[in-house]
Amino acid sequence: MKLPLFLSCAVILDGALAIAQTPVTAHQQMTSGVVGITAGQTARINVLYPTAPAPILQPLCSVTLNIADDQGKILKTVTVSQFVAGRSASLDLNADTDLTGNPRTEIHGYSVAPAGCNFTGTLELIDNITQKTVLVIGSRQTYPAEQPVWFVGAVSTVSSESSASMRPGVPPSQ
Repeated sequence: MKLPLFLSCAVILDGALAIAQTPVTAHQQMTSGVVGITAGQTARINVLYPTAPAPILQPLCSVTLNIADDQGKILKTVTVSQFVAGRSASLDLNADTDLTGNPRTEIHGYSVAPAGCNFTGTLELIDNITQKTVLVIGSRQTYPAEQPVWFVGAVSTVSSESSASMRPGVPPSQ
């Protein structure tokens, strides 16, 4: 009788330790690469909350869009609440009106959303006269950082023999 009780307690405690070691993240961040913006251009950060196939229900989310300079100073920001799947949101930074006095500014865009709200994002540079997009760069998740994948199982060893003996059909040298 004591052995089954002991095993039950061990399983419960092992599960509790696994949960205690799992990091809880309240938010996630997507960040673009850095681009330079000059007079006559507008930078636009876009995020899309993609839909999932039925019958998956997606949560109502909020997202904060930011455009910052290379020193981390936020140049423009907006928060979109009640963001539903299938919709997109964007934020524009016009170099002619928002960055007066700077001949060129290095910028990047980033979005912050609650964990579980999976977005995809881009940063565009648009010519103010023609309204044509001249550059599009993607973004990737930067927080929380992706965790390495650990494999549990058998470990294979590498022989110290020459690479010629490792080829299939070639016997190892004696």
